[in-house]
Amino acid sequence: MAQKSKKAVANNKFNFDEEYIIGISKSEQLQKKKQQPKKNNKNNKKKPNNKQKKKAKKTVDIVKLKKRIVTFMIILVFITAIGCFLCLSPIFNVQEIIVENNNLISADTIRSLSTIQLYKNIFLMSKHDAKENIEKNPYVEYVEISRELPNKVKIVVHERTEQSLIEFAEGKFVIIDRQGYILGIAEEPKQLPILVGTETDNETLIQSNEDNKRLCDKDLKKLDIVNSIIDTAKQYEVYSCITKIDISDTSNVILTLAGESKTAYLGNCTQLYARMGHMKTIIEAESGKSGKIFVDGTLQDMPGQRAYFREDV
Repeated sequence: MAQKSKKAVANNKFNFDEEYIIGISKSEQLQKKKQQPKKNNKNNKKKPNNKQKKKAKKTVDIVKLKKRIVTFMIILVFITAIGCFLCLSPIFNVQEIIVENNNLISADTIRSLSTIQLYKNIFLMSKHDAKENIEKNPYVEYVEISRELPNKVKIVVHERTEQSLIEFAEGKFVIIDRQGYILGIAEEPKQLPILVGTETDNETLIQSNEDNKRLCDKDLKKLDIVNSIIDTAKQYEVYSCITKIDISDTSNVILTLAGESKTAYLGNCTQLYARMGHMKTIIEAESGKSGKIFVDGTLQDMPGQRAYFREDV
């Protein structure tokens, strides 16, 4: 019985909200109840689902896209207006074509080759086409074309230099530069050394001047030796003496010095500075004598190897 009475007491807990306590009025109890913290109702709010989120994001993206389209259209209209002004205004019609740095080709020839038209809008001119047309001339290595606003075009020409001749028929020569480009045909010899022993066929040599033809590969390799000989001869101030360069055998290159009545044997052109120095010394020492200059040995101080001169008898 005692245990049952204890359980009854335990289950019959006192509830302040439902019972009246002696000495405390009902109004005080209600106020105390109001002061109790309210339960957080945030969890009761409905969270937006994925569909609502996607819809909101799509709306924002559409607004951004519309703004971009409007901005692009404004820029496009602005650029179109500027383009129309530049292309239609007579202020930008070409009034002058300036040609600079040309020595072998006349300015009128360059202007004609460019096909740039006077009084045509400067922005409608194709610099690429003009450059391509001018560079068809074999004497032109490359050109630089620029617009000098508002109405001038400047063409700066970089020409190839005539360096030597190759005889392809009796009394007729082709002119070549140091890169082996065929520049043109000379009806009579110029003050340039004549190359002997080239292997390029005559058909290639007499091709049209506008084809930018070059010597064959074998001759281009030989031309490297010729360039070295000419450059070194200029440094030793004997270039003007050289009238022919025989490169038939690159291990035994022969120079003809017609004005000095001498022939110089350079051998394989190794130690070219030393050989050219000895050749100059002999030319000066044996002035007025015809004969042969031998600088084709090892240039050691022993018979048959050092540089020497043999006068013609």
